[in-house]
Amino acid sequence: MADIPLSVLDLVPVSSGSGVAEAVRNTVDLARQAERFGYHRYWFAEHHLNPGVAGASPPVLIALVAGATDRIRLGSAGVQLAHRTPLAVVEEFGLLEALHPGRLDLGLGRSGKQLVREYAAAAPRPAPAPAANGLPIPAKPDFSGLARSPRLGLTFALLQQPGAESPDYGEQVDDILALLYGTYRAADGLEAHAVPGEGARPQI
Repeated sequence: MADIPLSVLDLVPVSSGSGVAEAVRNTVDLARQAERFGYHRYWFAEHHLNPGVAGASPPVLIALVAGATDRIRLGSAGVQLAHRTPLAVVEEFGLLEALHPGRLDLGLGRSGKQLVREYAAAAPRPAPAPAANGLPIPAKPDFSGLARSPRLGLTFALLQQPGAESPDYGEQVDDILALLYGTYRAADGLEAHAVPGEGARPQI
């Protein structure tokens, strides 16, 4: 294989006429083949309420594939932080890192209400302007109607505790790093140490 570090992004698709168990078995087999052919990384995307996709929990899928492979790096692309706490993320990846040191990539992502707030607050982009090659640069899509989507509202309701609000994404990332490095302090100065998790060094 060429020296280009190729990777796989897997949503764990559920093929027509099959089920989740077969989709997961196919993913494990594909990861083994990717490792055999010299691929560098195998990442899992997180999706919910999609009947054609079984990738609802990257940490669980990483654990399954890590146990069936030896070298390929495994990661999340990414963990949806809108309905997760930094501690839960650090503890899960700490457990994985304990058994599979040096093989984990921790991809983090905005999701849910975090994205809705971000799009709502963003200033509208100017009208498309031609690029150097004459092709127009499209305007930023308008997601204002997304916040009113009943389907999106249902997803929020099922993924979050009643009344819960998604924290600021940047603050969550800061807390994850602090918990990993053992430097976490609450607003009142109280320390917290994530075990498992503290000292783990996934690639972020």
